[in-house]
Amino acid sequence: MEGVEGLYKKFGVLADAKDKAGEYEEEYLSILSTISNGSDAEKRLCASFIPRFFKSFPNHQEAAFNAQLDLCEEEEAVIRREAIKGLPDLCKADPKLVSRMSSVLSQLLPIECHLDQTIVKHCLVQLLKQDTNAAVAGIVNQIVSGDESVGVPARKFFLERLADSDKYIPALQSDEKLKIFIIDQLDHMSRGGTYEEFVELMQVAGGIDRRKTVKSLTKLLQMDLPFDPANTEQLERFAMILPSVLKHHTKTNNTSAILKYFGSLLPVFTQIQSEEHKIMLLQGLAETVQSSITEEDAALCLDGIYSLLLTYLPENAPTDDEIEDPPSLNFSALECLLYALNRAASQVPAFLKEESRMTEITPKLNFVLRCCTCFAKRLKGSSIGEDTPDKVKLKTKAYKTCNNTKELARGLISTPLSYKSDTNFSWKVDLTNVTTSKRAPKPPVSPSPKRRRPSDSTSQRRAQQVYAPPQGRYSGNISGANGKEEGKRERKRY
Repeated sequence: MEGVEGLYKKFGVLADAKDKAGEYEEEYLSILSTISNGSDAEKRLCASFIPRFFKSFPNHQEAAFNAQLDLCEEEEAVIRREAIKGLPDLCKADPKLVSRMSSVLSQLLPIECHLDQTIVKHCLVQLLKQDTNAAVAGIVNQIVSGDESVGVPARKFFLERLADSDKYIPALQSDEKLKIFIIDQLDHMSRGGTYEEFVELMQVAGGIDRRKTVKSLTKLLQMDLPFDPANTEQLERFAMILPSVLKHHTKTNNTSAILKYFGSLLPVFTQIQSEEHKIMLLQGLAETVQSSITEEDAALCLDGIYSLLLTYLPENAPTDDEIEDPPSLNFSALECLLYALNRAASQVPAFLKEESRMTEITPKLNFVLRCCTCFAKRLKGSSIGEDTPDKVKLKTKAYKTCNNTKELARGLISTPLSYKSDTNFSWKVDLTNVTTSKRAPKPPVSPSPKRRRPSDSTSQRRAQQVYAPPQGRYSGNISGANGKEEGKRERKRY
């Protein structure tokens, strides 16, 4: 008997046999062979019959697996959808197939039909609930090694389900080993991706388990390798990953290992060629000591911070009150190093009280203060109304950098010493709502006691100054600037 009726007869034989269905091998093989030349009605029946008896024929599972996949590629939508729905049933019969099946289903995500996509996603969720580890491994395999047409939708699906893990991956809330596994998979996904993609993945990882994320991210810093100032990839990787590590930092995750690494990095810092990389690392240093620091931590890097700071301070500091032609100072670097010195020295008060150090650094810092005042006046007096929004934001940020440098330097030469720890870093300032106006913006002012507001006459005098911004990471397109325009962080791949 052939056709649909014949298939139903064979199905009846297998169903009636129950646990002994495996004894009717001929009937099952006949169902498999129907796929190659059967009608649409027959193929639709095969799509539901193959998974039903898959477990009973272990010797023919590979053939049955491939037959079901062939049905998933049928042009007839009814057959295709029935076949896709049956894929998770194969995994119920043989759990070892979960990883392979999730990889196959991930390849079906780019399918154009919305209903087909919904079915594929539903099947993947079933596998995630059946064996999360294996299913995740299969999906990540396609994200990492598959074509972009597959990797992008697979990545989107995976991150969306992780974001709503209570619904889709309930075991994630209580299974500690699963948390570690998924965070490791996120790390794996980040290799070779862009910086923005890496940040997104680490945000997801932080939502899973902050403590374990820090531990996992710290491994990515590769601090077990000696720092090579000529290795661009190494220093880019460290500088880019460090902010994500610190973002997920808590008091239970101390930064001693990172500060120890900085202790070995700072002595060879000047050998780094790229100014952009230098600033990225110095910002990372400032954020690290801001996160948390103990006396033991400070001892790991305090000498290096002090020595490097001296290289950015002017060698000969004039004592004249007036500065007609101030030297170019890298305020971006000075802000970072002065903050790091403030935080580290506050844990070892005797460090800056040593007479030789105070004699060496005090006149230099006094000169920096006068330079800050001079540059701030020039920035305040520059024309803002005719500037583009980008230039206005750049000048606002330059003002913040200059002001921070001034406040941090002032504390280190005050009597008694006043260590600053509440600085709002210039690179963290939100410039979203900064716009052009007819008047120059007032400079951002760091908190300090008894600060008097300038009088109207003082403001008018400042408004007459000629604009000449400080050197550092500021725009070379602005008239009088010595540095280069700070752009968005390049999308590096590592």
